[in-house]
Amino acid sequence: MITEWGETLDPECVLPEYPRPQLVRDSYVNLNGRWDYSITSAAITARPGKWDGEIVVPFSPEAPLSGVNRILQPDESLWYRRTVTLPEGFVRDRVLLHFGAVDQDCEVWIDDTLVGGHRGGYLPFTLDITDALRGESHQLVVRVRDVTDTSWRSRGKQQLDRGGIWYTPQSGIWQTVWLESVPQCWVDRLDLVPHPESGEVEVCVTAGGTGEETAEVTVRADDHDVVSGTVTVGVPTRLRLGDDVRLWSPEDPFLYDVEVRLGADRVCSYVGMRSCGIGPDETGTTRLLLNGKPYLHAGLLDQGYWPDGLYTAPSDDALIHDIVTAKDLGFTMLRKHIKIEPLRWYHHCDRLGILVWQDMVNGGRSYRQAVVTAPVALPVKLDDSRYTWFGRQDAEGRTEFLEELDATVALLRSTPSVAAWVPFNEAWGQFDAVAATARIKELDATRPIDHASGWHDQGGGDMASRHVYFRPYRLSRADAKDERVAVLSEYGGYSYRVPGNVWSDKEFGYRKFSDQWTYERAFLRLQHTQLGPAIDEGLAAFVYTQLADVEEETNGLMTYDRRVLKVDADAVRASNLRLRGRHDHAAGGVESPLAVREREITEPVPLTRPDGRLNPGAVGWTRTPLITTDGIGSGRAGKGRNKRWEYWAVTTPTHVVTLVVSDIDYAAVHGIWMLDRESGETIAYDAIGLPRSATLPSTLGGGPVRARTKKVRIDIDEIDGGTRLRARGERLEIDVLAHRPEGHECLGVVVPWTDRLFQYTVKDVARPATGTISVDGVVADVLEGESWATLDHGRGRWPYAVHWNWGAGSGRTDGKVIGIQVGGKWTDGAGSVENALVVDGHLSKISEELVWTYDPGDWMAPWRITGDTVDLTFTPFHLKKSVTDLLVFSSRTHQCFGHWSGTVADDTGTWLRVEEVVGWAEDVHNRW
Repeated sequence: MITEWGETLDPECVLPEYPRPQLVRDSYVNLNGRWDYSITSAAITARPGKWDGEIVVPFSPEAPLSGVNRILQPDESLWYRRTVTLPEGFVRDRVLLHFGAVDQDCEVWIDDTLVGGHRGGYLPFTLDITDALRGESHQLVVRVRDVTDTSWRSRGKQQLDRGGIWYTPQSGIWQTVWLESVPQCWVDRLDLVPHPESGEVEVCVTAGGTGEETAEVTVRADDHDVVSGTVTVGVPTRLRLGDDVRLWSPEDPFLYDVEVRLGADRVCSYVGMRSCGIGPDETGTTRLLLNGKPYLHAGLLDQGYWPDGLYTAPSDDALIHDIVTAKDLGFTMLRKHIKIEPLRWYHHCDRLGILVWQDMVNGGRSYRQAVVTAPVALPVKLDDSRYTWFGRQDAEGRTEFLEELDATVALLRSTPSVAAWVPFNEAWGQFDAVAATARIKELDATRPIDHASGWHDQGGGDMASRHVYFRPYRLSRADAKDERVAVLSEYGGYSYRVPGNVWSDKEFGYRKFSDQWTYERAFLRLQHTQLGPAIDEGLAAFVYTQLADVEEETNGLMTYDRRVLKVDADAVRASNLRLRGRHDHAAGGVESPLAVREREITEPVPLTRPDGRLNPGAVGWTRTPLITTDGIGSGRAGKGRNKRWEYWAVTTPTHVVTLVVSDIDYAAVHGIWMLDRESGETIAYDAIGLPRSATLPSTLGGGPVRARTKKVRIDIDEIDGGTRLRARGERLEIDVLAHRPEGHECLGVVVPWTDRLFQYTVKDVARPATGTISVDGVVADVLEGESWATLDHGRGRWPYAVHWNWGAGSGRTDGKVIGIQVGGKWTDGAGSVENALVVDGHLSKISEELVWTYDPGDWMAPWRITGDTVDLTFTPFHLKKSVTDLLVFSSRTHQCFGHWSGTVADDTGTWLRVEEVVGWAEDVHNRW
């Protein structure tokens, strides 16, 4: 398997970009490309007399792009060799040789001189090779050992016996090798710590060599100097940028340029002015803060593996692609999992704008399944000072891990995008997590810490961090009350194998799907039904597993080769925007509408597939009833709890009448209700009977609608020019014609929760009505031109419990016939909404989730329904309250009748006035 970047790789020009973007110097020789290599027994310390061939650096020999395709064994050494010729005029006073990372231990020679070495496979190191340089050309030789997972050494997710969540091991040089030349005294390190609350940046210049005690620092914005100052080498010094500091955020990733001059040396860098932390929102709930305000960390687990390069991305554009994809999907954070990336990856996160949670690289001896895996299903919490249980019985290993922890924080401390540290994950080599947290805080007090991601929480750090894969997630009471911030640091892991884009015949994932549409719907429903309520209750961050497939793991949103995005980007972006809106509202902000992208259907299409599952081709909206629903209840997936109903409402100057005929598979529910608007008197006939008491056509208009019980008799028939509605109860008789004017349009919508849970609804408003309503023999005319009928037609299979809002109204304003149709809650997160405006029979679709604002403690107070194209107030004049509780079946309805007023924009963008249009708005909780 190969990526598009791997296909176009030029071995003579591999990763040529400058590798250290936060400390740029005008001196650079890239040493990537073709080197000689040899693999020998580890017992042999002499250089090879014969070399095995060429390897493309910096790809590990295990990576296809290296040209070697060979796994280095723990008892072997990997040798590298290449000739280096320094360019004319390159050498100043000192020459430095840089390695981005070499896995795992190495020694380095220039010609016959050993110039140094390094332990550990994930951090950069630099060797001063000046004194070894004699002549113009030199032989650079590197010897590497890598014991992978046969020791306590840090190795991430590499495993010699790969499979499942453990990946192909890799070894040797895997990041850029390069040379630079510096003066006798140079800037060796530059720490930049933003303090946006005071408008200052803290600068600390660390010098290499000798001869200079002060440095000149200039901070610029858009090529204009903001502040300049002299700082003492080695002393943290604050420079004030002023009161009008431009803050860094994922939405505005603004970076200030920084220039440092130390004697003859000059380097360029940048800083992002932002703060990260935790604190209470306006309701007192602990949240993650960005620049002092609650901010949802909507994240993806990012392993940083590539099918052709393993740890090494095939190009800089490949790194950018992953970050841009995550942002385009609406995520605000990447959790860099058990790996430290090349510095260019962090640079792209800084400039493109995405937060990073940085994991430390795990080590330790072989992990015990009872310790690292059992907690996924059992509430196990162990004391991590029991080192042997966690594979940390080696004191040398614990010491080396802490040294690498220190170096990781030092390396990335000035990186604006890094927003949190994660020292331990799922007990992999965990030990003394509370002490490790204190150690990190000493090094960097500016970022929160997830001290034990997943399980074996030691009560430390800033986050109550959970991993949930095999059960529905709910924010626990304990986590909601915890003084730390509640985060779901891993979940999901849904698998879908894209034919032709898989690395292996094996499949690993926590829930498996066979087709793209079902997989996508499941992901979106997971986000809405599990994360949404948790965010309302205080969840501050989530990390979905994962960004891209890795080897046998096919649970990425992208394939391993990055050629296929498995989800619709617009749908996932809308889902994340919805979750961010819920977070901001729960934190005390204003609730906002959300635009959705919907498809208009213009040709007839069946609602279901032959097996009874939802037909993806039916998802969308229509102007006329084009969805055929004959397949409801058919097929192996179509049995049980199907819902069919016809609901009609008629409003007149004197009365309101509603009729309902419904079949919910195991029962039929019917009703007639009437309100005398002058006296306030209501008459209601409700009946629950066997399904055979209802006659409903398979598809709208396909036959008569009948309800037959002792209390209720309803007949609904399609006739020339409209629909005839007849109903009779003991005191009440109705005979109304709902006219259908030529060209009249009505809204049809398919709401897809999953492939097995879905609803097709037709909302037909502003149908002129005539006829009679008779109460106790007294006949009232349904006045032509002043009376209106509305249909709510439904076919589908609903979730057992559902909560919805629905509002509709019909009337005249400014000489136009106006029909209002709005809804919410039950459609949230589904990508379909039932909102529309009908003017003189023409329908304008309103594709946004609207904001419903009302007081459940006072249903008769005005309701507000708002959006980018809607600004409506509903003023009730009557409340219809009904409660049914039959254990399995229950319903709690608050339906208010009243007047709609306000403005709505049509599909041309013209705002239309709505004034005193009669209708209703309702809040309903059903269990059925």
